[in-house]
Amino acid sequence: PRPVASSPGVAARRQGTAALLGGRHYPVAVLGAAVAAACALQLRLRPRPVASSRLALASSASDADAGDMLRGLAEGGRRAALVAAGSAFVATVGDASLRSSDERYAFWGTIIPPLPYKTTLRTELVPGRIWGFEQCLALVSVSTNIRMTVVKLRDGTLWVCAPIAPTNECLRKLDELGEVAHLVVPSSALEHKASLTEFARFYPKAEIWVSPGQNSFSLGLPSRSKVLGQGSPPPWASELEFKIFFVEPPITDNFAEVAFFHTETQTLLVTDCALKLPTEAPPVLESYGYDGTPGPISPEQWRYKAIAFNFVTGRDRDVSDFEALSRPPAIVNPLLRFIVYRRCPAQAAAWVQDVAKWPFKRIIPAHLKAPFDCTPAQFLDAFGFLFGKTSSWEPEDEQLSTLRFLRDQVGGPTF
Repeated sequence: PRPVASSPGVAARRQGTAALLGGRHYPVAVLGAAVAAACALQLRLRPRPVASSRLALASSASDADAGDMLRGLAEGGRRAALVAAGSAFVATVGDASLRSSDERYAFWGTIIPPLPYKTTLRTELVPGRIWGFEQCLALVSVSTNIRMTVVKLRDGTLWVCAPIAPTNECLRKLDELGEVAHLVVPSSALEHKASLTEFARFYPKAEIWVSPGQNSFSLGLPSRSKVLGQGSPPPWASELEFKIFFVEPPITDNFAEVAFFHTETQTLLVTDCALKLPTEAPPVLESYGYDGTPGPISPEQWRYKAIAFNFVTGRDRDVSDFEALSRPPAIVNPLLRFIVYRRCPAQAAAWVQDVAKWPFKRIIPAHLKAPFDCTPAQFLDAFGFLFGKTSSWEPEDEQLSTLRFLRDQVGGPTF
């Protein structure tokens, strides 16, 4: 059963999280406390699909150790970042010659698990114009893909959105496409900006553009960074129009996501707001396997991972629940729907309606399937809850236990 808001344990966790996060670092609370809590609940409340017997070093742990690790992460995103960064440092200083010869290794590591090796898969999403670079994002048996989107501008240079871990493999595949001229951080979410500083070291001439609200947890963004929506428009604005969703106190805690519209290909680029669940596991997940041992992901294991990643509580009905999540043209990230947008529905609705004015034909998000066909009308259908309508995906009450647990940690309207 989920903890009630008035219980001493919940109150203590809330106070501890607020103290660690300075009371205002809401996006970090979502990443650290929310991801860890979701994984802990999924591992504790339901049996896992068949998994391999060993876990990869620095990527996973035994179930018993995982419980302790997840409870520690749930205390706050800042502590999680420090622990992970420490792990990356330890991994960096040992056996350097072996790792430096491995294209999957990022020299300074990364704070986003799995650490420190990451396979990069490059996919041409729109012929000759847009590419996706995917790596694995994992915590024990809950994993998904994370995508960096690259657009070739009219002058032949590259626009790189949401940089991922700059392994030798990633950098080599990127350089094969052309010269990197712009690095873009489209969101305040930690996983989409954690690698920017290291990435920028490899491209010192590239201009850097970031969403508003980064000061709440900046991770030391490069001094040459420019904030989107402030000052002169970017030189690429005629090719990639953008619209900013940004909320801050006193409305709610800091949160930002920037949507981009590539006019030439009629493609909408988003980070987390709109997703499409693929029927099969993204191929890059085979580099991590089910729980850290590389290998194929079975349909049963993928259903489990997809439901858990979307913060939907498992209830031993994975086939039907997965089908409901994957059937619509697009769904809204459940974490954003219930934890973020419910705190600022008017601002979210205005941004969604503004984005839907673009005549896009497809969407490329930072996770799961890309590209996927979606019209502005279908995009609005996914956000029906903001307009008093039925949304493209509507959960049943018992599927919301995990999200309610997270709401108890960070606050917000009940549901």
